[in-house]
Amino acid sequence: MEFSGAIRKKVYKHILPILFLSYVVSFLDRTNVGYAGLTMNKELGFSAEIFGFGAGLFSIGYLIFEIPGAVWAEKWSAKKWIVRIMITWGIIGALFGVVHEVWQFYLLRFLLGLAEGGFIPGVLVFLSHWFPEKDQARAISWFYAGLPFSQAIGGSLAALLLEVDWFGIDGWRWLFIIEGLMAVIVGIVAAIYLKDSPNDVKWLNDEEKRALLKQIGLGKTMPASPTQHRWGEVFGNSIIIRVALSMFLLGIGFYGFNYFVAIMTKQLSGFSNASVGLLLAIPFFLAVVFMYINSWHSDLKQERRWHTAVSWLAGAVGLLLLGYGPHDPFFLVLWLTVAAVGLNSHFGAFWAIPQTYFSGLAAAGGVGLINLVGNIGGFVGPYMTGYLTERSGQFDWAILLWVVALLIGTLLILSLPKSKDISSLTDNRAHVPFDS
Repeated sequence: MEFSGAIRKKVYKHILPILFLSYVVSFLDRTNVGYAGLTMNKELGFSAEIFGFGAGLFSIGYLIFEIPGAVWAEKWSAKKWIVRIMITWGIIGALFGVVHEVWQFYLLRFLLGLAEGGFIPGVLVFLSHWFPEKDQARAISWFYAGLPFSQAIGGSLAALLLEVDWFGIDGWRWLFIIEGLMAVIVGIVAAIYLKDSPNDVKWLNDEEKRALLKQIGLGKTMPASPTQHRWGEVFGNSIIIRVALSMFLLGIGFYGFNYFVAIMTKQLSGFSNASVGLLLAIPFFLAVVFMYINSWHSDLKQERRWHTAVSWLAGAVGLLLLGYGPHDPFFLVLWLTVAAVGLNSHFGAFWAIPQTYFSGLAAAGGVGLINLVGNIGGFVGPYMTGYLTERSGQFDWAILLWVVALLIGTLLILSLPKSKDISSLTDNRAHVPFDS
């Protein structure tokens, strides 16, 4: 039996909805602090610098498990790794509802990152066990669509919860508690329904399993070389270094924007907290649409560099106009939409890049390194945004930082080779396991 569209549809139907939900609750728990900050910062006396530093601490905790997380998911069980992460981060996310001091905020942000570390590499490893290379950008895009979707519903949910006062508990505390418990519930669902391999499911028959595994290439045994690949030989590769540095630069703009977009929008518009949450739903819903279109076209053309670079360039333009263009409601929504679309629509194409040049544990370790370096940018971006905003009283300098970072990152992406058919990348070194 040959691999067919019917098999593909079954895999999409049974795998992607759960992973999509997992990323929705992941990013809700990661960035709900931006909406909570609309009232939390005033109540707890947090300055912009304190808020930015605390928001960025998530990334410091997160990066600790990035590389080992990817390799553990490949060697152990991607499903169990994902489930463990989700339940742990949900519990910690809910604990933000009892924060009263700066040190508690800092500690929980670090622990939340530590709990969630390795989630993205684990999911990418999981997807590589279920989708052929030519389908990976689209599959990744469906997963990553949870990111802007979470921002869209996150704004609406925040608009509702920030106004409540149930049992005398402030709305921003309920925001953390409810969204943390959502992650625990989705983690339990994932534990029940996800499987590590097509061989483990009942919704594919034996012929369909063989056809899918053949297409993915999982049926091929990894060569048992007596000389295992050393970490430095992959992590010293110029391709991985350039992709990792580009992710660092994206992290500066992406996380700076996402953690401060609610506060920035309120400052620029003068709208109420509820109106800000509802307004931000518009650009992020549109970002979901453009993410899918960009990833679909990337798979269709089997091209990753330009589909990533054009997205980042659009994000830089949107941010520049957000900082220095007119700010009446129509233009504010327009600039936010261009920025949100540009900062989010690249994910499917971008995360297909490592699999273009590497395979197996080499790809898993490379993904871990890329995400690790990106999360350093995820600390630098929010912290520098808070620092610059605290001293200038406005977001202009922070936005300029985001734009410059994105433009340099775009140039790095375009500097990558056009094809994996390069002699330096086709030797055995990129395809054998790491030392354990």
